[in-house]
Amino acid sequence: MKKSLLLTLAVSVLGASQLMATTYDLYITGSTAFRANVHDACKRLFDVTPVVGSTERTGTSATGGDSKTGNAAAQWTMTGTVSNNVSALGQNILNIHALFTGSVQGLQTVEQSTKLLFLGTDGSTIVTNTPTIAFSDVASASTAYPATGNYSEDKICVQPFVVCKGVGTTSAVNNLTWDQLRAGLAPGRLPLSTWTGNPADHSSYVYFVERTKDSGTRRTLLAEAQQAYGAALGIWIFDSTNNVFYQPSIFTTTIIGSVGNNNANLNWGSGYVGGGDVAKVFSYSTNSNQSIGILSLADAKGIVNSTNQAWSQVIPFNGVWPTAAGSAIAGNGGNGSGTNDFTPIVLGQYPLWAYEVCAHPAANIDASTLNSDQNLNYALLGKQGVAGTILGVLLNAQSGTPLVGSIENEIENSKAIGATAVRLSEMTASRASVGGTITP
Repeated sequence: MKKSLLLTLAVSVLGASQLMATTYDLYITGSTAFRANVHDACKRLFDVTPVVGSTERTGTSATGGDSKTGNAAAQWTMTGTVSNNVSALGQNILNIHALFTGSVQGLQTVEQSTKLLFLGTDGSTIVTNTPTIAFSDVASASTAYPATGNYSEDKICVQPFVVCKGVGTTSAVNNLTWDQLRAGLAPGRLPLSTWTGNPADHSSYVYFVERTKDSGTRRTLLAEAQQAYGAALGIWIFDSTNNVFYQPSIFTTTIIGSVGNNNANLNWGSGYVGGGDVAKVFSYSTNSNQSIGILSLADAKGIVNSTNQAWSQVIPFNGVWPTAAGSAIAGNGGNGSGTNDFTPIVLGQYPLWAYEVCAHPAANIDASTLNSDQNLNYALLGKQGVAGTILGVLLNAQSGTPLVGSIENEIENSKAIGATAVRLSEMTASRASVGGTITP
C-alpha cells in the first residue's frame, strides 16, 4: 500500500514536471521606423487559437521608454505561449523584449554583443541583456557594421520613405527635387527662394530636420543623394519654446528623443533619435517652423494638423508621390481609411525606399546557445525559411498566403487602413544596394 502510494506520487510528480513549460527570451532591437510592423507581427505570434494571447507591457520614461503605447512604443515586452505555427518551441513560453534604438545602432549592438537595458515582463524591472536580433531599414553592407561571419541578414520587405514638411511650412514648399536634397544636406537648410524663385526670400530658410547617425532613415537619405555612410550633415534643432532653429556647437552633442534607459551613445552625433521625434517638430504650427525632412510612412501618418488627416504633410519627391493615390495617400482624402496602392514603388517610379532586413546569428554558430546570456539556441531561433522556428515564422517571405505571426501577414492585414510597407512578392522593381539603380 505504502509502496503503491509512493509510486503513484512519483508518477504524478514526473507528469507535473513534464507539463511545466520552459520559458525562452527573444531580445529585439534596431529600426524605429519599422517598430509598428514588428510589434503587430510579434503580437500575432501568440494570438492564434487555441492560444489565448499574450500579456503586453510598455516601457515608461523611468525604464527608458517613452509615453507611447502599442505599436508606436519604442520599448515593450510580450509574454505568453506561442502559437502552433512556432512548432519548434512546442507549448512553451516566449518572452519578447523590444527596445528600438535605430537601425545602425541595432546592427552594431547585435554584432558586437553590446548589452542593452530591456523591459522585464512585469513592466517595471530592467533586464540587462545582449540583443538577439536587429531590424534595419537598410542593408548592413551600407553601414559600418556589415552582418558577416557569425551574423547574417534576411531581406523581409520594402520600407518606403516619404518627404514631409512642417504644418507651419509655406504652401510654396510642395515638392522636393533630387538637386534640392543634395544641395541641402551639408548646410542643413536651403533659402526659401529655392522654391519660390523670389529674390526677397533668399534670406529666409527652410530647415532640414535630421536624425542621428545611427538612423536607417538618415542612411537611406544619404544613399539616395549618392553620399557615403558618415557623410556630414548640417544639423538644426527646433527650439519650441523660443520658436527658433539653432545649430548645436561643434563641441557639444544635442540629442532629441528617448535613447533608451542608459543606452545613450553620443558617438552618433547630434540630431533626432526617432522618427516620432521628427514628426513632433513638424507638428508645431508656427511660421518660424519652416521645415522639411524624410520619414517612414508609419511615422509620417500621425503628424498633427488642423484637420487631423493622416499623411497630410507628405509632399512628392521629384514630382512623384509614393502611392498611386497621390496627395490622398490612403484614399478617402488621406484619412487613413483606404488601401495604399504602392504602384509607383512597385514599378520603380518612386525611389525613396530600401529593403528592410533582419540581422541575426548565422547558422554556423548553432551550438547549444548563442551568446552566454541567451536561453535560445539556433534550432529554436532559426532564420527565414526554416519552418517552425521563431524567425522562420516572423520573417517568412512567400508568394502565397503568409503565415499568421509573420511580418508579411501583418502587412497584408494592415492594407485596409493603409499599409506602411510592401511585401517582397509584390515588387516588380528591385535594386542591388541602398540608393542604387532601380531595375524595373
